[in-house]
Amino acid sequence: MDLSRFTKRGEFAWEVAPREAMHVPAIVYADETLMRAMDEKVYTQVTNVAKLPGIVKACYAMPDAHWGYGFPTGGVAASSVRRRAAENEPYSAL
Repeated sequence: MDLSRFTKRGEFAWEVAPREAMHVPAIVYADETLMRAMDEKVYTQVTNVAKLPGIVKACYAMPDAHWGYGFPTGGVAASSVRRRAAENEPYSAL
């Protein structure tokens, strides 16, 4: 994966700051070797998850992350029912 799109926030934390339609940052936890070995689709999916209505705080991907069906396998996100209601979005489970 191209690390130039990330800001290193710690020894194992890499962040994509909110941009375009992202509501929260996307954070991947991995060492540099694992980051470089990850598929580019992990970047695409983790940043797409950060655009979901109602998402709170951040979208995370663990060191074993790999692309899944819309949401990266090894990804974690939390959402708020209140926030979704405020955005007039129907409830959907993540």
